[in-house]
Amino acid sequence: MSDLDTTTPSHDVATLWFLAARTMAVAGGELPAVQEAATGLYAQAILGFSEADCQKAKSPQLIDNKTLIDCLSGVRQLSKELAEKILTGVMMISYADRTMKPLEVRWASMLASAIEVTPEEFQKCCVNARVIASMLRPQGGQS
Repeated sequence: MSDLDTTTPSHDVATLWFLAARTMAVAGGELPAVQEAATGLYAQAILGFSEADCQKAKSPQLIDNKTLIDCLSGVRQLSKELAEKILTGVMMISYADRTMKPLEVRWASMLASAIEVTPEEFQKCCVNARVIASMLRPQGGQS
């Protein structure tokens, strides 16, 4: 629980992550296997959640009653570093297919506004997201 706000249980932050990630996937129109796998890998490798945290976070009792307003409000309450990691991960999901559709841009923009990132910080998140996405789908692979 190193990067997490100590007042927020890790499963609550994990629920925010999965809600933000699912919203990006819906904005893109689908959740292909590469994006679904990336969501879980990012949660564990970058955000530091355990498998148990991930499973609990995606449980209907925790995620089904959440709205996008809850997500934006929750992300806004996180540390700047953790909120930027979530923003980066959400954009990574979009970039997994090498494109960013208008609704995906809108969701990334709403998250960026909620966490009040500067244009420079937003660009850093974009670059990091593209690098991670490129590792998931090498240039020589099929699109």
